[in-house]
Amino acid sequence: MQVVDLMNAPVYSVSPEDTVGHVKNVMLKHKIGRVAVAYEGALVGVIAKYDLVKMLESSEAGWRRRNQDRTLAKTIMSENLITTSPKTLIGEAAREMITNEIGCLPVVKDGDLLGIFTETDLVTHFATTSTKVQVKTIMADAFLTCHRHHSINHVLRDMDRNHIFRTIVQEGNGVPVGIITHTNLTFAQEPSVDSKDIVMVRKADRAGVQKNRYVRKVLQVAEDIMSEPLITIQDDSKAVDAARVMVKNRIDAIPVVKDESLVGIISKTDITRKIAG
Repeated sequence: MQVVDLMNAPVYSVSPEDTVGHVKNVMLKHKIGRVAVAYEGALVGVIAKYDLVKMLESSEAGWRRRNQDRTLAKTIMSENLITTSPKTLIGEAAREMITNEIGCLPVVKDGDLLGIFTETDLVTHFATTSTKVQVKTIMADAFLTCHRHHSINHVLRDMDRNHIFRTIVQEGNGVPVGIITHTNLTFAQEPSVDSKDIVMVRKADRAGVQKNRYVRKVLQVAEDIMSEPLITIQDDSKAVDAARVMVKNRIDAIPVVKDESLVGIISKTDITRKIAG
């Protein structure tokens, strides 16, 4: 099977002089995770949700997006593009994505942009196959967690430091209740209040008895933007079932459980890596 059989076309594009606010609106309107940036008909860059999330990191106490939405597309777009041909085999395209740690390949022929080939296209195809490989054989066993009352800046810093782009949100007792991904961070609404009081619990001593409570003022916390209820999958389930859940629910990753314990997470990238071989 070739890239042309699965790619998305036409490609939604913006101008280098368009604002980030406009880019977000295009993504929301067309339910897409990336847009091409074109100047005088020529492809000059790509903007993905990841690029938008990188803008959110700030050392300031607050989390503000008004000024960010006025930023121009050309200042955040990825310019050193790796493209592919419509006749490239999908396994080869998947290897290109994994090797270069990218989630899409613009599809070009004779200098013309014909479409865009993404991890989502590969996962959608994988969901139609009959492979019996289990989730636990391709999942990632390294994953991030945060407390539901952790600040958004805390979540962003943890993702960036660990180069992991999703966080499972837990209660204080470790029970998972939601997940935060690039989509949640990119399209979350700015809080309508200046701050709110969050009651936290800290351990009184090294023995670990949680009894000291304190109040902290924050602008917005993990529970405000997380996706819930949390969708999970058992580690001995088929990977194709995970792919089908991702496609049906338009999500990028699923926490993996064994019995009731978190043991990993399976993402579109993991499935892409499996296709790459």
